[in-house]
Amino acid sequence: MESTLLEAQDEATDVRIPMSKQQFMNWNPDNGFLYEFENGFAIPTDGMRKEERYLVRNVQVAFQKTKAFQEKGYMFEESSIWITPDQKRIPDMAFFTDDQIKESQSPDSEPIPSFVIEIISPSDRVKTVESKVIEYFEAGIQVVWHIHPSLRMVRVFTSPRQNVTCFENDTFNAAPVISDLQMTVEELFAL
Repeated sequence: MESTLLEAQDEATDVRIPMSKQQFMNWNPDNGFLYEFENGFAIPTDGMRKEERYLVRNVQVAFQKTKAFQEKGYMFEESSIWITPDQKRIPDMAFFTDDQIKESQSPDSEPIPSFVIEIISPSDRVKTVESKVIEYFEAGIQVVWHIHPSLRMVRVFTSPRQNVTCFENDTFNAAPVISDLQMTVEELFAL
């Protein structure tokens, strides 16, 4: 019953602006929203909130200790990713290797990160959050972290069907993508 109510709420609050991909690519809205794109619709997202900056900082500090960082990989914040030709997503953080960063210079290339992080906000809709997990794995992403600040919880997905939920002193990581990126939930939420 609860999931049915959540789905109905998602559908009632789902804002979608119809437009072609070309119109979307040339569109420069100035209304405070970031826009994802899905099969002919622009979809507004709130983007990261200032209260979530400390989470990004803590992930970046841990990431800077990894071999991937030493090899010039980088965790980008709110970077647009075309996961299919008709679907653009903006994860809160995404890992790109040095080769992918260089490949991004080509107008014909859309590198797919192997690891993304979504910070789940109260305004995020359940149906959208869950659908993105499936979409990310279908695009070739191998690890997804869902950070839930209101619950002080992290859910680590290594497939749409396989995830681990972590609290307090539980340690989580980004293996197999960045096996030495690991931290406890307490470290992640430390101010």
